[in-house]
Amino acid sequence: MRDSPYAREIITSEVGESRIERLFVKGEKQEEIRLSWWPKGNLANRPLDLPEDDFIVLLAHGIRDGVLSPQFLPKLMVAAAKLK
Repeated sequence: MRDSPYAREIITSEVGESRIERLFVKGEKQEEIRLSWWPKGNLANRPLDLPEDDFIVLLAHGIRDGVLSPQFLPKLMVAAAKLK
């Protein structure tokens, strides 16, 4: 697991060059989720852009691998219902 002055990696899931990561961000003293793009194994200095179908696959891997908590989908459904 990676550890830097900024954050410590807790768990990561990868699909190709795309990653979803749970990090402990030291300055904020909290766990956060990062979506990132790693072409040729190097973190890109630009956002991760994905077609919706690939984004769904990445999220599914994140759920399966434990990057996203078991409560993620129920919380998402509740949040989406409140938007109506």
